[in-house]
This record gives sequence, C-alpha cells and structure tokens, in this order.
Amino acid sequence: MKEIRIGAAAWGFRELTMPQQLDLARRLGLVSLELGIANSPADVQTDADVRLLEQIKKEYEAFGISLDTAATGNDFTLEDGNAAAEDIGKIKMVIDICSFLGVETLRIFAGFTPYREVDETRFSRMIDALNMVARYGKEHGVVTAMETHGGVMAYPDGVVHFHSAATETGGLKRILRETDDSLKFVFDPANLYAIAGCDVEETAELVGSRIAYAHIKDFVKLPGGHLKPGAIGDEKRDWKRTMEMVLKWTDTLMIEYEEPRDIEEGTRRSKQYLETILKEVWL
Repeated sequence: MKEIRIGAAAWGFRELTMPQQLDLARRLGLVSLELGIANSPADVQTDADVRLLEQIKKEYEAFGISLDTAATGNDFTLEDGNAAAEDIGKIKMVIDICSFLGVETLRIFAGFTPYREVDETRFSRMIDALNMVARYGKEHGVVTAMETHGGVMAYPDGVVHFHSAATETGGLKRILRETDDSLKFVFDPANLYAIAGCDVEETAELVGSRIAYAHIKDFVKLPGGHLKPGAIGDEKRDWKRTMEMVLKWTDTLMIEYEEPRDIEEGTRRSKQYLETILKEVWL
C-alpha cells in the first residue's frame, strides 16, 4: 500500500503568522504546508530578501514540516495583455524564490474569466504564458502546477462558481494539448463539484498522469443556491468515490479549509473525516 501524505493548502492559513501556521500544522499531524507567496497580503512577497527566506527554511525545519509546495496567484485570461505579461514576470520571481527554498511544486492558475469571454486572443495568450512559466520552472528545478479552478462570483451569503478555461472540457483539452508536459496540475474536485453540470470524473481522467497533487475541501450549498466553504464531509457527497478517483493519480492530499476565522477547528474536522474515508478506501 502506498503512503498517503496529508498536508494543508496555504489559503485558509492566510491570516496566521508563519510560526502560527507551522505550529498548527504540526499540532494537527500534517506533514506538509503550502507556502503562500504573493497571493495574499500576509504571504511572503516577491521582494523578500535572503535573510527572510533563510528564516523561513529554518522555521519549517524546526517544526518538522515539509517545505515542498508553494502557492501563488495570477490571471492569464484578463483582457489587458499587459496584465498577463506582468503576471509572467511575477511568477518567474516566485519560481526564483521556490528554487532558493528547495520547493518542488508551485501552484498557479490559468485565470478566472468566464470561459465564454475567453476569445482566441486571450486563450492563445494564456497558453503562451503557461508555457513560459512552466519552462522557466523546469529550468530552475520547480514544477508549475495549474489548479483546476473556475471563476467565482461573490454574494453577501456565499459564492457561485462558473466555468473558466481551466475547467470547461473543451478549454481544458486544449490546454493539455498545447502546453508543455512540464506543466502539471493541482486537482481540486470541490472546485469542480461547485460548477453546475461539471463532470468531475471526466476532468480527472483528462488531467490524469499530469496531476502533481490534490486540494481536498468542500463547499456547502445554501438554501438560496449559493455556496460557502466547509470542512470535508460537511456536504453529503460520495467522498469514498471521490478519494478513489483522486488516489488513482496522486498520493499527496492538501486539506484546504478556506475559512480563516475557524481554521483550526475546520482543518481538524477535515483531517478526521478524510482519514476515516481513507480507511474505507484502503480496506
């Protein structure tokens, strides 16, 4: 039986200091924690100096947490081509930081524009950008991994997800066909479940062997139809089937409880439920 590694994604930890993040990860028995880089205000920023980066390495080592993944933010599908160019430059700087720290895999995005608005100019620009950063990462010993993430519209009581180029089947097939094999993927089944009519299993089979690792989380459907972040298992779905699907392609699972206000309780419940499901999967 292969060993399953359970860590935590960066997003839910975004309001904690680095020592607080690492202490929480250790207390919850997690083996890895994504390092947030230039994705939220509290993250490590692209102008971080060597002294700060060395301190981060020492803190991860002191807490016994693996510094093997990082996450940043970008959007290659914006109408303004200059914005995409700026994001390419940003991601290259993030890759430089990852290379210095020994981070193996960097989570990036394709973009959040509704798929129907991504015309040929934008799509081609996105493909070029993904290839540029993937190849730059390869040159510097860092795998870039694009998350299966749709667009999100926020409402007072929750959010609605919709297809982006990274989730719509036709767009995703083209990304797979036209990008360098060095571009990998962060598979997030909840992001896909959140989009009405999205075929999660089809997406998993499409991405398949190019999955680097998975984000595991849940969304709870509200009475009005909007979604709010939840712990794994809060929404009644067939999680055993989901994990069987995910574990076909990766043994690295990063819990992504997205609510910072109760991040410890939510991540703990997520881990407990996930471990229960994994026991059933491996019976």
